[in-house]
Amino acid sequence: MPPVSVCMIAKDEEENLPRCLESLKPYGFEVILVDTGSADKTKEIAASYNAKVFDFEWVDDFSAARNFAASKATNNWILAIDCDEYITAIKLPQILSLIRQYPRYVGVLDIENEMQGNDETGKRTYTTKLVRLYSRKYNHFAGAIHEQVVPLNYKEGKEIFSFDIPLKLYHTGYVGSASKISAKNKRNIDLLMAALEKDPQDAYNYFQLGQSYVMGDEYEKACEWFGKGLAFDLEPSLEYVQTMVVAYGQSLLKLKRNEEALNFEGIYPEFSAVPDFVYLMGRIYAENNQPLKALAEFLKVINMPEGKQQGVTTFLPYYQIAVIYDNMALSQAAGDKKEYQDIALMYYRKCGDFVPAQRRLAEIADCADCGS
Repeated sequence: MPPVSVCMIAKDEEENLPRCLESLKPYGFEVILVDTGSADKTKEIAASYNAKVFDFEWVDDFSAARNFAASKATNNWILAIDCDEYITAIKLPQILSLIRQYPRYVGVLDIENEMQGNDETGKRTYTTKLVRLYSRKYNHFAGAIHEQVVPLNYKEGKEIFSFDIPLKLYHTGYVGSASKISAKNKRNIDLLMAALEKDPQDAYNYFQLGQSYVMGDEYEKACEWFGKGLAFDLEPSLEYVQTMVVAYGQSLLKLKRNEEALNFEGIYPEFSAVPDFVYLMGRIYAENNQPLKALAEFLKVINMPEGKQQGVTTFLPYYQIAVIYDNMALSQAAGDKKEYQDIALMYYRKCGDFVPAQRRLAEIADCADCGS
């Protein structure tokens, strides 16, 4: 058995839990599941996979539940996983080597989040990096909601060091029925508001409030909280700060506050190495009828490392480039029109099965068949 215990907290997770536990099964982890009041078969399912099951009275504090789970583990090294996540890739020997080499460090893994799509965009994902592996001798969770791993006695200013681990999780918690998403958002918002009352200087909670309103398609409120969060003096290299900036810009575009979004030009130097931000700037320029500036950003981002949003360095900018050339063709004389249309076609084809691109290709083919 690896010297790592998987710790989970759960409530009414019978739908997701089997898939999660199946993904853990081949690796022989000790699994600790702390149940916070399930009315379904969550505990029975966990026991059937030989998980050690404990009850915990819910106190509106995710960290309290996670730390209770860690206290029940046999091993000091804890891997925190949620029931609506499952392993898609892991190299366990490398992970064990890293924890031996860096006993006080924490492990950062990739989580691919499935997002609510629509008939046009289909399923889409957004990848984040989170600390989920840690030694309970030196670290624990803090924060009632959107909890984070921090050093014990972290308020004394102790630094936390990390290493990337070869482990990838797939998360489905952001998709589901409207009522399910709404209930989850309300719970999160209530807990975040309570956390802000205790510490109104925590910019991370402003960010998470904005994210919660984005999930509920309430973009005016999302912008309000993102704006408050970004009013703090924040370090641009922090992942959550980068995500907040991009989500703020996307929300402004959703609201057609396009001129306001142009103000992001002022922070371009700080975020110019972030692929999602560069793509966002392309969108902002496009929505403000500045196609040449937009084109420059889209051409830049396709040569950058993979971003957090699925397709942000591939089919999304390809599509935007195609649209720009498609529109430019309309204003060209007959001799130049075909050249612009050919470039548009090339980029539409690069988009693969992206539905809007496929639809436009079909329209162009229909026009050609009609001889128009």
